[in-house]
This record gives sequence, C-alpha cells and structure tokens, in this order.
Amino acid sequence: MRRNYRIAGAFAATLAAAAAGVVAIPGSATAATSAKAKYLAALRAAAAQNVHYVSTATEQGISLEVVANTGKTSGSQDMEVLKGSTLEELAVILIGSTGYLRGNEAALKQVVGLTATESATYAYQWLSFPTDNGSLSELVSGIRNSGVASALAMSGPYTLGGTKVIAGHLTLAIKGTANTSSGSKVPIVLYVESGATPRPVREVTNPNANRSATVTFSNWGETTHPTAPAQSVPLVPLLPAG
Repeated sequence: MRRNYRIAGAFAATLAAAAAGVVAIPGSATAATSAKAKYLAALRAAAAQNVHYVSTATEQGISLEVVANTGKTSGSQDMEVLKGSTLEELAVILIGSTGYLRGNEAALKQVVGLTATESATYAYQWLSFPTDNGSLSELVSGIRNSGVASALAMSGPYTLGGTKVIAGHLTLAIKGTANTSSGSKVPIVLYVESGATPRPVREVTNPNANRSATVTFSNWGETTHPTAPAQSVPLVPLLPAG
C-alpha cells in the first residue's frame, strides 16, 4: 500500500493532463511563489489537527474507498477495494505504537500477504502488529496526522486557480503534479480554505479523466478516541519470511 489516498501505479503514461475546471491566475514568479507558500501552509495545517476524510479512486477496473479519522498517535480507517467481483475489506485501528487490523479473506491474502489457509482462518479476527515493523508501517500511515500531510505531497510548478465553494467552504485551488509509477506526470488540484488557515478541503488527482482519485476532508479538529480490541492475534508471526 503505497498511499492510502491512491491506488499504486494508478495512472498510465498515456493519460492526458486535464484542467481542473477553475480559472488560473496568469503565471509569474510572484504568483508561483504565492502558490507554493499557500501549499506549504496547507501541509502545516493538515499535520496539526485531527480530520475525517473519505478517499475514492478508480483505475483499470479497480475501485478504492477509504474512510478514516486521524489523530496524532491514534486513529482508524476502513478500506474497500473492488476488483471485478472480488471485494477486499480491511479495517485498521492505531493505538500508540500498536496497530490492529481486521479483514475478509480477500484482503488478508491480497493486501496483508497471508496464505489462503491463514486468510480463511483469521478472516474478521483482529490481528495486532507493532507500527515500527517496516512491512506493516504503511497500513497506519494515513491514520496519523503527519501522514495526511505526507499524502498531500505534490510537485511544482505550483499555480493558483480560482475560488470554488465545496461543502459550504469557499476554497482556493492550488495546482501541481505527481509522478506515476511509470515515470509520467499527472495533474493534481488541492482545494484549501480561503481564510487565514488554508486547511485542505479536497484533493483531486487527474481531474476530469476516466482514472482519477478524490480525497474530501471534513471535521478538522475532531476528537478521535479509537478503542483497542479486547482480543487480538499477533500478526508478525503469520507473515511470510523475508
């Protein structure tokens, strides 16, 4: 799981860059500096508060939905991946340095990497793991506040777009790009609140294209109090060696 917000390798080199549907401010060195400053301020704001987000993505017949509530050291998320008729369901809870996950057979096999027998045995049971385990750390990266900021990373040149009302918030568009696994670039538009604190409201990757990803943020500053399962099975001993 490279990013909770995007399907790994989601966008092929043949996809054309699409406009974001807002009016761009004419380019200049001053405008580019302003856009970058606004973007960096949005990253700082994203890392500073808990938030609820819903992420959806589609690519080559695969659809992904992630619903999460973040915190500084705790949080939770539910993920569904639909590949044809196969549905992968995975719930993850973070409590300090311990993560817990529960999934159906398909998710335990395809996402976590358990064998078919183990996946059938432990389906819908809580499995615990240390979050400093390198192969498992990304399962909780989108649950920490710091991970939200990391997942919003995009490259310049940055440009400012026009304003747009999203879910009752007046937002300002910041445009950038991201590299795909094939080495090509796709456009990204990050909509942030237009006030003094530019909290992210929505991020759209490859807008107006058939293959796209959208993350919508709400309830900034919410209280997150996930509860650890009463019982769990250690996950690390079940993982394949190497």
